[in-house]
This record gives sequence, C-alpha cells and structure tokens, in this order.
Amino acid sequence: MRKFFVMFVICIGSFANIYEDLSDFAYEKKQNRNFKIQNSSIINFSKDNKDCLEILITNDNVRILQSFNECRGLENDDVFYTFLNNDFLEIYNNDGYFINMNLQNLKNVMQDIIVYYKIRYSFNKDIENISTDKNLVALEFNKQNGGVLLYKINEQTCVGIELLRQNSKMAMRIYGIENLDKTCKLLIQSPQFKSISYGKKDFKWYYLE
Repeated sequence: MRKFFVMFVICIGSFANIYEDLSDFAYEKKQNRNFKIQNSSIINFSKDNKDCLEILITNDNVRILQSFNECRGLENDDVFYTFLNNDFLEIYNNDGYFINMNLQNLKNVMQDIIVYYKIRYSFNKDIENISTDKNLVALEFNKQNGGVLLYKINEQTCVGIELLRQNSKMAMRIYGIENLDKTCKLLIQSPQFKSISYGKKDFKWYYLE
C-alpha cells in the first residue's frame, strides 16, 4: 500500500504542469515549441521536447486521440477529462476581448498609481485623486505607508494591489483574488496577467520612487 501511494504521488507531480501548459495554450491559441497545430481542431502537445498528447477539439467537446509515454495514463484520468471539457474548453472558445479590455484597464490603473506617487511621494486617502477608474477601491490605505487597493470586475473583487515599502522604497505588487465571476477567473489565470504579477520565483515589484 505504501509503495502504491508513493507511486501515485509521483504520477500526480509529473503531470502537475500539464494543466497550466494547456490552459496557457487555450488563451493564446498559437503554435510554440510545445504545441503543433495540425489543423483547426487537432493539437499535438509535447513536454520537454517529447510527444505527450494528441487531442481533438470541437465546439463543445475535447477528446484525447493518443497519449505518449510522457503523458501515459491521462487518457483514463476522469479529473483531467473534466478539466479539458470545462476550464480548458471555456478558455479556448473565449475570443479574448474582455480579457484584453480588463487587462488594459488594470495596466492604466497601475500607471496612474505610479505617476501619482512619483509626483507627490505620498498618497491621498481619496482614491479618486489617484485614478478615475471607478473599479478601484481602498481596503486599507495610509497616506505615507500605502496599503491595499482592490480592483473590481463586474462588481466583484478580482485583483489586489499592495503598496508598501520594499528595500526602503515605496513599491507596488499585484495579485489575483479568486471569485465566482468568469471574466475575473479568465483574467487572473491568463498568461498576460501572470506576466505582470509574477517573476520567475516571486511577485514582481514595481518601484514608485
């Protein structure tokens, strides 16, 4: 039993990044070194330069046509099939309009915060003086020491913006906040959002001074 459990944990660990790789592809829908598109619906996915999966995508269904040694076993994994036919398919069928629109709005808010602080070297408790975006609200805020701002999508809290001193300088970092809103979920799980919130190992810091 112990041997079986250890083997199970190893298998789960070896497949962990495949969910994220497939999600990222569903957002971008273009070939890269891991994905080769045979036609509009058959996708070849490789992992570490080794063949992994061949999947068929239709408007309402995703099916594994073939699995190779790197991904052997996923064709019989009910959890993985649920992921493919729910989260993955929803992202793949999304045209990206609302993701791009909300991402640009968020970047504008970040720019507003940076410019405001560079001019004044302090914050005003009135958020409207920092940005005119009505989706930005304060959770905890201090004129000198910063605090936490929240960015809402569809009236739901979606992104946290933390302002604090890092390496003796005022800095900003952002992070996603999970909620039931689909547009928010699509945004904070997108490669575009990850690129502005995370570096290779940790949050990205945006220094305001």
